[in-house]
Amino acid sequence: EQFPTVRGLDTYSNNLPTQRSSLVGRERDVDRVIGLVKQHRIVTLTGVGGVGKTRLAVQSAADLLSRFA
Repeated sequence: EQFPTVRGLDTYSNNLPTQRSSLVGRERDVDRVIGLVKQHRIVTLTGVGGVGKTRLAVQSAADLLSRFA
């Protein structure tokens, strides 16, 4: 009996930038963004410059890759 191949981030064809580090302490925010994306076609992240909006969006998108592959 064989196990299925493990699918990593690079398994799905995508144009997301490669992250050099892990996202620390934002799990709750990522979960919230993912929940909103599942409910709405468009989700907007707002905040002052430098708070991590882009990093949060990229991580959320990476976590959702299999849903849109």
